[in-house]
Amino acid sequence: MQIIQLEAFLEAADRGSFRQAAASLQLSQPSVSARVQSLEEELGVALFTRMGRGVRLTETGKSFRPYAERAIQALKQ
Repeated sequence: MQIIQLEAFLEAADRGSFRQAAASLQLSQPSVSARVQSLEEELGVALFTRMGRGVRLTETGKSFRPYAERAIQALKQ
């Protein structure tokens, strides 16, 4: 698990879109999608439900979010 994966996950969760998360992180949309997908593969669970042009956290994604937020906060400190 890498910080860049967690940042992409949290940004997409906040914005409800990989495209908007990519713009915020100054990355391409495929890069954000790949980071989230690799995180999901590592964890063995789906964190988002993909819906047309947007994404929504799954129940597992909602449960994982506080852990990701704490990890980012700890790394910043």
